[in-house]
Amino acid sequence: MDAELESARPPQDVEATTPIGRATKDTRKVVAASTIGTAIEYYDYFIFGTAAATVFPALFFPDFSPAAGTLASFAAFGAGFLARPLGAAVAGHYGDRIGRKSMLVATLLVMGIATFLIGLLPPYSVIGIWAPILLVLLRLAQGFGVGGELPGAQLMCVEHAPRGRRGFFGSWPQAASPIGLAMSTGAFVIMSAVVSNQQFTHWGWRIPFLLTGVLVGVGIFVRLKTHESPEFERVRQQSTQEKMPIRVFIRDARFQAARGIGMYLGVTVVYYVLTTFLIAYAIGTLEMPRTTVLFVVLATQPIFFAICLAGGALSDRFGRRSIYVVGTLGAGVAAFPAFALIDQASSVSLFLGMLLLGGFLFLYVGVQGAFFAELFDVRIRYTGTSLSIGIATLVGGAFTPAVGTLLANRFGSSGVAFLVLGVSLIAATAAWVGGGGRAVDRPERQTV
Repeated sequence: MDAELESARPPQDVEATTPIGRATKDTRKVVAASTIGTAIEYYDYFIFGTAAATVFPALFFPDFSPAAGTLASFAAFGAGFLARPLGAAVAGHYGDRIGRKSMLVATLLVMGIATFLIGLLPPYSVIGIWAPILLVLLRLAQGFGVGGELPGAQLMCVEHAPRGRRGFFGSWPQAASPIGLAMSTGAFVIMSAVVSNQQFTHWGWRIPFLLTGVLVGVGIFVRLKTHESPEFERVRQQSTQEKMPIRVFIRDARFQAARGIGMYLGVTVVYYVLTTFLIAYAIGTLEMPRTTVLFVVLATQPIFFAICLAGGALSDRFGRRSIYVVGTLGAGVAAFPAFALIDQASSVSLFLGMLLLGGFLFLYVGVQGAFFAELFDVRIRYTGTSLSIGIATLVGGAFTPAVGTLLANRFGSSGVAFLVLGVSLIAATAAWVGGGGRAVDRPERQTV
């Protein structure tokens, strides 16, 4: 245990080798490319969630009752999480062996192809049982692609960042999440506005999926223009890469992994409660108009984007651990008044409820990139970060919409609020134990 606690200390190579001062032009280019690419990947991932909450039950599970069809649709949504640990392991291995940049191009390509093919998939009425089978298989491919996306983008930003600003720069890929969700929601809002409900169900929902072909091309182009992480380049020049990063991860980084998984449960569960579950809950249970709900979701995203960046910047000043714990505990407590507002079923109350819960969520989401990078040695950092996130999303994210639906049917929205409180307490505890998580890259803190 002593060895594990010692290895949990932030790696000294991170703070000792990054320059103090303003970000360079190359750093800004990397941050832009990582953010754009991750936003596109999240767009691909989230349009499935929006479709699962709106049109997939009728198209791919028509023999089910409305409630059962929604659960089956969410089960298909959750299938993507089953492949995320595998995608995380593969991307982590090669990201630590051959570089971060190549993996970011590969993950975006896999995600884009799978999403485009979903847009071409015939419904149950045309090909029968093969429709939901192929839908699940393509969702698995999406999960495989996204498994290594966010960790790689975060590491590129953190490892290019100047000392003293790693929290801020590491928050940009997570801030791409509201961008991607806004893009996916906006695409559905536009299609809902320009076509009839019948046209939307028949073919309109496909357009956001097919647009992926253009978006992925843009994302790959901008990522190919960036440089490899300077920290990984030093490892490669010294030929000190681990032959089997996952073996070292399992042998030497169990404590950090447990912390990372526990911390990310507080991200993935609350996030999918806030997005996928709430869309279905507001439309189905509260019987709010679909367009109204999607407009409210869209309106909250610029605010969440700003809060995410603020959380990362605050962690550079006050420490990762402090901001993470405040955010997680705040989300747990805020869940109860947030759902009380949401249950009023007006556009204003839905907006305020989402803003209350999401505000605390994105405060600590902005800290996660730098916090996780500082948990693991650079030689296994991609593996450690991606597997911690992948396992947490498998445990927490895969079943959150379905569990939330069951809890809401049995106990009302308070049951979902207790779910948020429970995972928030787990995340806060994981962030607090074991030390670390201070703003170690500030010049005055170099001796930590």
